[in-house]
This record gives sequence, C-alpha cells and structure tokens, in this order.
Amino acid sequence: MDRDAALSLLRSQHDFPGSFEFRVVVLPEVGPSVLAAMLTAAGEGAEIEDVRERLSRRGTYVALRIRIALADAVQVLDVYEVVQAMEGVKAVM
Repeated sequence: MDRDAALSLLRSQHDFPGSFEFRVVVLPEVGPSVLAAMLTAAGEGAEIEDVRERLSRRGTYVALRIRIALADAVQVLDVYEVVQAMEGVKAVM
C-alpha cells in the first residue's frame, strides 16, 4: 500500500488529533530505546499515554502496547517507518 492510500485509510478509521495504539515485539533490552524513538519520530506535541508490557514465556521477547496522542495520521506512518528499521524489533503492528 502506498503512503497516500495508507493515510487515507488511517484518516477514515481514526480521529485525529487523538490516540493511536502501536503494538511492537522487541528484544527486552531495546524496549526503552523503541519508546524514545517513537516519540522522536512522532514529533512535537506527541505524548505517550500508556505503555503495557508482556514478557514472552521464555523471556526472549517483550510485547509492547503503546498508546500515543498524535495530531495527525502522518505521524502514525512516521513512527511505523522508524520503528520497523530498528535493530531488536521483531514485529510492528
């Protein structure tokens, strides 16, 4: 899906400004850096509202559910782009 189509879909399904929930599976040691990168990618005015962590059964991965207050759908795609490129990130939803 191209960026314009993704933006259109996001705007049709979510109200902005508003909260958006990201789900990220990471190695435990990169969790804090992922949160920092998400805020930086989202830009000015973005604010983390909630973070929930769940450690995998063997402790190999951490599933993060991060809700961030965002001004626009563009910020959602910016965050996805940055997080997907990070080392130690196994999945982004």
